[in-house]
Amino acid sequence: MPSRLLIAGTAAAALALAACGSQPAQVSHRRSGATVVLPTAAPPRPPAKPKPHHGRPKPPPAPPHARAELITHGPRSGHDVALTFDADMTKAMLAGVRAGRTSIGYDPQIVNELRDSHTHATIFMTGLWPTAHSDAARSLAADPLFEIENHSMDHAGWEPPCYGLPLVSGDAAKRTEVEQTAGVLSNLIGSQPNYFRFPGGCHTAADVKLVAAAGETPVQWDVVSGDPGQPNPAVVANNVLRGARPGSIIVMHLVGAPNAPATAAALRTILPGLKQRGLHPVTLNKLLGTGP
Repeated sequence: MPSRLLIAGTAAAALALAACGSQPAQVSHRRSGATVVLPTAAPPRPPAKPKPHHGRPKPPPAPPHARAELITHGPRSGHDVALTFDADMTKAMLAGVRAGRTSIGYDPQIVNELRDSHTHATIFMTGLWPTAHSDAARSLAADPLFEIENHSMDHAGWEPPCYGLPLVSGDAAKRTEVEQTAGVLSNLIGSQPNYFRFPGGCHTAADVKLVAAAGETPVQWDVVSGDPGQPNPAVVANNVLRGARPGSIIVMHLVGAPNAPATAAALRTILPGLKQRGLHPVTLNKLLGTGP
């Protein structure tokens, strides 16, 4: 989301939500190497031992269906775009839900707007979200309008600084964030998710390869709705309609008030506005050619 989301408590929640829809904080790491060919001699020399590698271990090759590149948009030909909604849930947010604040992390009116207009959308769901909103998660999973994808287990940032989010450190822990959530979501939707979105957009080039090696293609966005912290639906709608073009991946949030209070109302302008521009919302699988 400019890939922002919530923690229990208004100030912390707004800070976390801001992370989910901001420009990705990318840190690139380049590595170089050389191949040394040893001359043949008699008697033959034993092969040279490889020098120890002191950087990050190189991840295994990505599975055939996963792409080791960050996807920010689909094909620029045609008329399709993807509306994506982040369903964020941190450990602190979950504690708030369990304490009785049941509205944290979900605005059902957003789903109603999509259903009433028969609009396809993709939900990037954290692994904790179905625990907080079990009925809604099952309803979304059963609806053919919606595709559910991986947004980490608990919305922790992968690379500092990441908008004040808690951080996950180390390749093993990061891979667990992907795989544990994939397990939760596969139980929900009956199949493995195809795509992963970094919380806050915070990642390195090595993280992109790690996600692909775990079996999923990392996906961010090219159009930012700006719905976190924005009370005016006209601003959100204008952001989307001004930026959307064929192939766009649009980032919004499923969380509602108080952290993204205008999303549902903005959809009442966004959906007819996309249609007037000849743009057709589809699921991410459809946009990227990996599904019907």
